[in-house]
Parts: sequence; C-alpha cells; structure tokens
Amino acid sequence: RSSDLASGREGAQGGSMETLYHQTNKQVHEVQFHMGRLETSDKESVHLVENEIQAQIDQIFSNLERLEIHSSKEPPNKRQSAKLRVDQLKYDVQHLQSALRNFQHRRYAREQQEREHEELMTRTYTTNDPDTAIQIDEALQHNSAD
Repeated sequence: RSSDLASGREGAQGGSMETLYHQTNKQVHEVQFHMGRLETSDKESVHLVENEIQAQIDQIFSNLERLEIHSSKEPPNKRQSAKLRVDQLKYDVQHLQSALRNFQHRRYAREQQEREHEELMTRTYTTNDPDTAIQIDEALQHNSAD
C-alpha cells in the first residue's frame, strides 16, 4: 500500500525513512537546479557555487547511507520497493557528482589555456644569445684570414 508509505502512516520507523527520502529527493532537485548556476557564474563566484554543490552532494550521499539502512529494515513486502527508490536516488546523485567533476575538469583546462595564452602574450622575445653571434663572427673572421 504505497499510499500508506507516502503518507507516513505505517509507523515511526517508516515515517522517518519517508521524511528522509523526501528531503533527499528535494536535495537532488536543488543540486540539479544549482548545476545550472555553474554555467552562468562569474570566475570569482564559480568556486563558491562548486563548493556549495559538492557539500550538498556529500550530504545526499550521507542521507543515502541512512536510507539504505532504513530500507533494509522495511517489512519484506515493502523492502524491494524501498530499495529501488533509494537506488534511483543514488543513481541520480552519482550522475550529478560526475557532471560536477566534468564541469570542474573543463574549467581547469580552460583556466590553464588562459594562463598559457597570457604567458605567451606577455613574454618578451629576445634576439639570439650574443655569445652565439660572437662565435659566428669569429668563425667568419677566421675563414677570411686564411
């Protein structure tokens, strides 16, 4: 009877699992929303947004560990359904974690390219080492002296 599960009428233990499930599901949706903020964040605040998202993801993983314990204590007729719901949340948050890592990897690569470009643009180019020029001059003088 999933209506009992959803309304939390099946006892304190099931109710706490249901409350935690809904909180965790809400957090997953919040992280999905915040992931959109990453693309629009300026360079100064993008690190803060990444850190907020990572903290939320860590909290979700912590909740999932508790939910797995709760789901294993569900009555046999509800256990499989509870585990499936927890597994779906776990799958969703793993995707969010990897999306965050991909975003960070792209940002690091872009920042590295910008630094290298900046170094090239600010580098002062010099002529050849004067010692090299002297050696060539000496060789020419030596050849013309013969």
